[in-house]
Amino acid sequence: MPRAVVVNRNDCISCQLCADVLPAVFRMDEDGLAEVHDSRGASEKEIQGIIDACPVACIQWADA
Repeated sequence: MPRAVVVNRNDCISCQLCADVLPAVFRMDEDGLAEVHDSRGASEKEIQGIIDACPVACIQWADA
């Protein structure tokens, strides 16, 4: 079973990096904040790359 990923909306700065790089997993909501719409949309390695690249570290694994 794939791991779930979450976005801490309180820390998101709307940079859109996650949505631009992995649109199958992330999108911007009506408030302009990142959200997860499909944790299965990319490999764990690809998602980990976004977690590591997020400038404010607001993306993490749900079980972390």
